[in-house]
Amino acid sequence: MAEFMTRRKMLVSGGLGFLGSEIAKNFFQDFDITVIDNLSTNVVSIDDLKDICNEISYRNMDLAKMSEEDLDWLNTELKDTTIFCHFAAAVGVKKIDQSPKEAIINENKVGHDLLPLLAKHQTKTIFASSSEVYGNQENCKEDQCLQIGSPDILRWGYACNKLMTEFLLKSYEIPHIILRLFNVTGPGQSPKYGMVMPKMIRDAIKTGKITIYGDGTQTRSFCHVSDLIASLEYLIEQDKFSNQTINIGNDKNRVTIEELAHLIKDTLELDLEIETIAFNDEYSDNSKDILKRSPSIEKLKQFYHPQVELKAIIKDIAKKYE
Repeated sequence: MAEFMTRRKMLVSGGLGFLGSEIAKNFFQDFDITVIDNLSTNVVSIDDLKDICNEISYRNMDLAKMSEEDLDWLNTELKDTTIFCHFAAAVGVKKIDQSPKEAIINENKVGHDLLPLLAKHQTKTIFASSSEVYGNQENCKEDQCLQIGSPDILRWGYACNKLMTEFLLKSYEIPHIILRLFNVTGPGQSPKYGMVMPKMIRDAIKTGKITIYGDGTQTRSFCHVSDLIASLEYLIEQDKFSNQTINIGNDKNRVTIEELAHLIKDTLELDLEIETIAFNDEYSDNSKDILKRSPSIEKLKQFYHPQVELKAIIKDIAKKYE
């Protein structure tokens, strides 16, 4: 009698969000996937995912407010989980600016309840950290000393929580890979919460105007979500970067925000008005603009070179609004 191999199992927190849903869509052929989401900032529904693969399962659960039933369920699920992709978090500068206390406290609570279970079962964890942990810097390297910002600006609490989760993963000795993400974007990303690229493109197409907050000299490096997925495919299948931190971004797509606005205008061939307003006309004093942000990706390039250039990203996102 033929022996049947047991399918590998993946849990994805934030699995109905932009990045989590992309993971589910791209890995269902190789894993039995269960997505966890509290529906606070989801961009797809479980029905959307089931249209792609009916086998994808869903658990409506808030990792910051787990009941005893939730904890029992998660404890049972982790017994035979191969990979836990931890992509649940507060989304976007705007969302954090609106509710900084909630974002900080919830992230702390997630770490308190979730990580001991991951440690108990020694579940390999892919953690979506953030480029926010670098503060205001360019050519950021994974092993450099970090300087974030004053606690008087609550925005920095998000970066501190991401960094604390990194420390806890190592302290609990959970097998892990930490991804520090630099402006990963694509057509599935919502413009609601201050995500730069989709908001600019939506406004350009729908209103004929792009608004720049600040003077437009802020630098960003944009990375297409397909480059994140391709990186993950390698990291999950190859056991070469265990317990390490890797920047995920595209160093060739570094641009100022003003340059980005004009590139959108030229690429989409639109007659646009480009206006600038003060950052704190839109955001509260709990927030502060990031003036410089770009990655060094020498570690990433050991196994993958990002492929999607900036104009192609713009065109891909624009298809959603045309």
